[in-house]
Amino acid sequence: MIFFVLVLLLVIISGAHYSKPNEFNTDYISKDGIAPIKGIFVILILFSHGRGYFTLEGVYDEMYLSVQGHLDQMVIAMFLFYSGYGIMEQIKKRGFDYVKSIPQKRFPHLLLIFDIAVVFYMILYVALGNKLSLKTALLALTGWQGILNSSWYIFVTFVLYIFTFIGFFAIKWIKDNRFKLVCIVAVTVLSFGLILVFMRYTEKERFWYDTLILYSLGLWYSYFKPYIEKVTMKNDVLYYVLFTVVLSAYIYFYNNKSVASVNYEIWAVLFTLGIVMITMKVRIESRLLSWFGDHIFSIYILQRIPMVILRELGFADRHKYFFMILSIAITVAIAAVYDDLTGRLTKLIWKPKKQIN
Repeated sequence: MIFFVLVLLLVIISGAHYSKPNEFNTDYISKDGIAPIKGIFVILILFSHGRGYFTLEGVYDEMYLSVQGHLDQMVIAMFLFYSGYGIMEQIKKRGFDYVKSIPQKRFPHLLLIFDIAVVFYMILYVALGNKLSLKTALLALTGWQGILNSSWYIFVTFVLYIFTFIGFFAIKWIKDNRFKLVCIVAVTVLSFGLILVFMRYTEKERFWYDTLILYSLGLWYSYFKPYIEKVTMKNDVLYYVLFTVVLSAYIYFYNNKSVASVNYEIWAVLFTLGIVMITMKVRIESRLLSWFGDHIFSIYILQRIPMVILRELGFADRHKYFFMILSIAITVAIAAVYDDLTGRLTKLIWKPKKQIN
């Protein structure tokens, strides 16, 4: 498995451009700038989920397991951070018009394209000889329960959208930009409350909640971005001093983290900030990585369909590497088709309003 990571590393290096002394990548957190970064991590998720269908026992597999063990849930970290950041940027630009669009369009859009995928999983689940109860089916459609598919990230995203709508609803009347800070605090508090609910009142595994606070980090970063960039991107000396501080803290909290601990949350924040700081200096240009980054949802939600089918056909037992290659190839193909078809469907449902001249 380590060879898959090395190939990914070669793709990253071949598209990497390092900024000149005292210059920075000002495109580091734009839509085009983050697409390759998201692509890197969604590919790592493909590797991580794929390896769950076969046994890793070779020498090179041990190297991969070390890499995967270190990253842990951080493969999902940047998605949550960029999501929070992007939503806050839209709120800054469009105000309450964007906030009210969350329950009107953003939430139902995500629910629709998620549920369409879940229906395919239900069909596959029944085709494999399993019985599907009405309760399980309904819970699966909300993301609370999975049917062969990964669902926790989608469920958490649903809840975070609701928190954002609640937290920012008051800007309908309070226009002062400083009030948005109060709204961010409200979303952050609600997020911590959700973490506590998961920990104390559910039996969900820790990955349901151990990174969700990074969504709020994205909100905070967007709000303070002008000040952060003014300091961090002033010159190389200050940049490397700050990066060294973040890296040192990262190493400390990684070595002292434990499952569901405060240290784990701090480590996740430091990992995210570390990636952000690296992209301030290093720009990644790769059509391949950008494509993966632009199709995160479909890749994430559909990947287990080919994996399950190929496992049932015996590919995982016969040759794990061929299983991985074939799983990724099929996932890419069906993700492209899925995004095209669901894109057409959602355009029909949410037609843009005609402007009256």
